[in-house]
Amino acid sequence: MPFTLLSSRTYRHMPWKNGGGITTEIAVADLPGGDAGQFLWRASIAYVTESCAYSDFAGYERFTTILEGKGLQLAVDGVSVTLLRRDPVFEFPGEAAVHGTLIDGPTRNFNLMVNRERANGRLELVAGGAAVQIPGTGAALVHALDGNVAVRTAEGEVQIPRGWTGRLDGLAGTVEPDQDAAALLALVNVLGEA
Repeated sequence: MPFTLLSSRTYRHMPWKNGGGITTEIAVADLPGGDAGQFLWRASIAYVTESCAYSDFAGYERFTTILEGKGLQLAVDGVSVTLLRRDPVFEFPGEAAVHGTLIDGPTRNFNLMVNRERANGRLELVAGGAAVQIPGTGAALVHALDGNVAVRTAEGEVQIPRGWTGRLDGLAGTVEPDQDAAALLALVNVLGEA
């Protein structure tokens, strides 16, 4: 099915790989021939309630942005990075030693992880009033942050409710948040596929 609307009620909740918290898995693609726990890509929301070390995801490229809360002060292989709510997406290697220190309370972070040997990915914030093209290759996820977010394709238009996600597989279109809305667009292409 080229378009699927994923309800926030159907997201899977699971412990972090390092046991330090809970993540909500929005969508995942299995790694062909991979071992249990490996994936080609995964989109999720992490609930960060205390300062902590990040899980090791060697071989993956990670993309993250703050959805709720003030932000995080990250130490990524000893380099300090400040992430605030609605800042541009931050990308870092999954094998990096990362420690996050909360800035004035808990956060919810949207994360995309992509197996860098098998795929490439991108995560971007789509501001209200913008219209961003979705290519007709690979997988695309449109996660509605606020307000009304429309996805328009040759098959028609779908409104994505706040907290829900639209998944497009090989289907081109546009994501168009209302003026007072915002969305995240995650794109993943498997290497060697057109």
